[in-house]
Amino acid sequence: MRYFLILLLTIFYKTVFSTITVYFNYGVFNTSNNKPYLETYLTISGNSVKFSPVAGGLQANINISWKIFKGAELVKSSSYNLLSPITTDSLQLPSFIDNQRFSLDNGQYNLELVITDNAQPDQKTSHAQKINISFNRDKKIYNSDIQILESYKKSTAASLLTKSGYDLIPYNINYFPKRQNALKFYMETYNLDTLIGKGTKFVYFYYIENNENLEKQFGFSGFQKQSANRINPLLAQFDITQLPSGNYNLVIEVKDSLNKVQSQKKWFFQRQSDAVNIAHNTDIRTIEDFFNSVQNIDSLKQFVECLWPVSSTKEREWQQIQIKNKEPNLMRGYLVDYWKTQAGDTTNSLQLWYSYYKEVLETNALLKCGKQKGYYTDRGRVYLQYGKPDQRNQVNSEPNTYPYEIWQYYRIYDRATKRFFTNKRFVFANFAIADDCYELIHSDVKGEMYDERWRFKLVNRSQQSTNIDDTKPGKTFGSNMDENFNTPR
Repeated sequence: MRYFLILLLTIFYKTVFSTITVYFNYGVFNTSNNKPYLETYLTISGNSVKFSPVAGGLQANINISWKIFKGAELVKSSSYNLLSPITTDSLQLPSFIDNQRFSLDNGQYNLELVITDNAQPDQKTSHAQKINISFNRDKKIYNSDIQILESYKKSTAASLLTKSGYDLIPYNINYFPKRQNALKFYMETYNLDTLIGKGTKFVYFYYIENNENLEKQFGFSGFQKQSANRINPLLAQFDITQLPSGNYNLVIEVKDSLNKVQSQKKWFFQRQSDAVNIAHNTDIRTIEDFFNSVQNIDSLKQFVECLWPVSSTKEREWQQIQIKNKEPNLMRGYLVDYWKTQAGDTTNSLQLWYSYYKEVLETNALLKCGKQKGYYTDRGRVYLQYGKPDQRNQVNSEPNTYPYEIWQYYRIYDRATKRFFTNKRFVFANFAIADDCYELIHSDVKGEMYDERWRFKLVNRSQQSTNIDDTKPGKTFGSNMDENFNTPR
């Protein structure tokens, strides 16, 4: 995604955009038959155009005119009227978006954009943009631009917003204020089938890094496993609630089976947040300093919530009271007392909290379920309560079974009950595949869910048995449940 928003806003606000506020950016993508196209994104601020009376309320009407030149030759042009949604509230005028696609060959182009308020024809603005399209790379893996999203949903009918079966609503600025706590993005990678082999496994690895020192931000990373194809789409998101204010890069890497980076793409953005950078704030020296520095009630609430996986039943009851009351000073006092008690006389309570919270951020990034925080999921709870497993076997495409994971611990410490265990396993299953939500269906740890018939939960209905003494379904082609359970790897 090519963002020129700071430049555009500077130019437009100083000239004509004092009357029409428009956010503009664009991205370049390719097709399976190597036909590149330019995709443009506009967001028009409703408060900057005139809404006129129409049947049912008020509506804005603007004209958008595009011209694309290759040298002196006009190769594409388009002019049309764009209508806003109809509103009855003159005090809350809605913004509205426009997406266009232009099929273009490789080359250098000049784009000219003119926007006119049809209700006020003398109010117009123009913008010129140089565009380079260079997708002639038959012997190289390459990426589209990164498209940042306001939202996305599965498509019911193809439109200009649709890619890879989803309707993608663009987010047209590279600034995330306090109220915007999700970073959603889309990208495509091309030629993986040719360069590493069709069907070969690879990983999309994505993370946030500091723009100044390129340091990866702990807890803000994720990955997706895919099989190489002509076009491989990536649709993902981060919860950036706890990302402190600063300048950052979203980094997306394509790694092959040997963990070698085959391609990389970056996108710059700015973040404003009340979150505290726990790694670099030199004014924080004690546990009291840290929690007294947190002024955001929602952050304090989350700091209490994330203790749930490592707390006793009595501690959880106290935490529910704190979360319900939302009284900042009481939450601060509770958190300070909690971590001082955990640390005792032998450990630094601030460092103990830092270490745990880094695990929480990692859990939220890698083990969440839809919009549910990672520490509230079964996998996240186990990860925080018992630590990182010594072996984690992820089985995503075994015939006749739901996706499942088996975690093995050689020796673990239960933070909630303060007990040790050896050679224990957990089995998780994903019954709602699209949401990446895994449920704990069996464990041999005392106090956890134990089910001798857990294997039946992984297979389809045709393999179920009414005999309660049966603990294993019949062997089917490609099934390795027992091997994976006995020797996770």
